[in-house]
Amino acid sequence: MLVVGVGAGAHGARAILTYLDSPHRAPVASRTVRRRRGQSLVSTISDGVSALHAIAAKLSLPVQYSAIAYRLAEEADAISAHRDPRYAQLVHETAAQLRYLRFTGTVPAHGSTVLCDLGSTGMTVSVLDLAAGRTVAARRTETFCGDDLDHLVRRHLADHGVRTDIDSSRALKERLSDGGVVSAHDPDGAGHHVLTRGDFDDIIAGPVRYATMVVEQTIELSGTKPASIVLLGGGANVTSIGAAFEKRLRLRTVVPQRPELVSARGAALLSTISGATDQQFSD
Repeated sequence: MLVVGVGAGAHGARAILTYLDSPHRAPVASRTVRRRRGQSLVSTISDGVSALHAIAAKLSLPVQYSAIAYRLAEEADAISAHRDPRYAQLVHETAAQLRYLRFTGTVPAHGSTVLCDLGSTGMTVSVLDLAAGRTVAARRTETFCGDDLDHLVRRHLADHGVRTDIDSSRALKERLSDGGVVSAHDPDGAGHHVLTRGDFDDIIAGPVRYATMVVEQTIELSGTKPASIVLLGGGANVTSIGAAFEKRLRLRTVVPQRPELVSARGAALLSTISGATDQQFSD
């Protein structure tokens, strides 16, 4: 059965076309639509979903169900006002994430864990009671976000005579996340600077310390003793963040494969369940 799952937020939307029984495998197709200035979230989601339906049509594969994972109640209201309820379920982001992590065996059935969603516009920390399937404590901060890390890389390069746009800075950050060395150049080739993984870790050290503090405070507020931290979102691909969390918090830190797709994959799993929005995770 072919389904569509969407993870949506301030950054835009990530949508996947996948089979219901194997959302952990490489999607049949996927689309990441970054929200343009002035563009509504509904329009952004529509762009991603329409592209996937067009691909399914070309393959003569009907899409049976779809679901959209949202974070904020106002986002759900806006999506609800424009979606066709016959074809799209609305599910809370945390419910979708937990569903997928349970499907893959990443989290156990009991105890507690921390979900740390590192997005382009902010970080959401949720401490979950796994047996009850509910959020015990949560905190959202926009002080630590992927976009700011991109700007830090851009500023560092500018200090060394290299002018780049934000997309180029983001690409360099993603390459450095895997380690090694990258060479940055001006568009006209005049400026050049070699950026190492050590440089990158130094550049983001301050923001990462702040993020670690936020996670630590949220855990203390929850009154629980979680066994692990699961890093989600595109920022989870920056391996030094997970290493810093594990060192400071002394908790096992887990990064699922393709962490930026976890919300979309969880939404796909919940797409066949009528009324799948989980009030236990609502704002």
